[in-house]
Amino acid sequence: MMGRTHLALGAVAGVHLAALSPRMGLPIMAAALIGAILPDVDTPYSKLGRRLWPLSTLVLWIFGHRGGTHSAVFLVIVTALMWMVSAPVALALGAGIATHLAADAISFGHGTRFTARGAGVPLWWPLAERKSGLRLVKVNGPLENLVILPWATLYAAQLGWRLL
Repeated sequence: MMGRTHLALGAVAGVHLAALSPRMGLPIMAAALIGAILPDVDTPYSKLGRRLWPLSTLVLWIFGHRGGTHSAVFLVIVTALMWMVSAPVALALGAGIATHLAADAISFGHGTRFTARGAGVPLWWPLAERKSGLRLVKVNGPLENLVILPWATLYAAQLGWRLL
């Protein structure tokens, strides 16, 4: 999926979690949004990768796109590290990462960034390199841009409005 769709899905997770702990609403929303784009630190072409290009280039070289940063191991490690700082923020960060993994598990694309690793995510990396997922949504295609992105954006805005 595109970065904007990952952010919209992360916002959905964030507003649900912020509703459970309104005093922590802002850090929870920020963590969910960061988590939603964090796995794409593995490519210098992503929103986050362009801002952290030396790191993203290194991560791409080591893991490839949709490699180790798109796994359950990455989700658990990042969430556990944040848990030492704040449990509610860690849950939001983990939820954002989980939305990213779920979205990439059902999306596919074309071109050099996808041919090496294919569709889906290596959920069980490093135990298995095999991808998990279904080829349901073309990256930047009509289903993503005309259904998923608008729905997630409007749903998150509607839920967020209730929190105000």
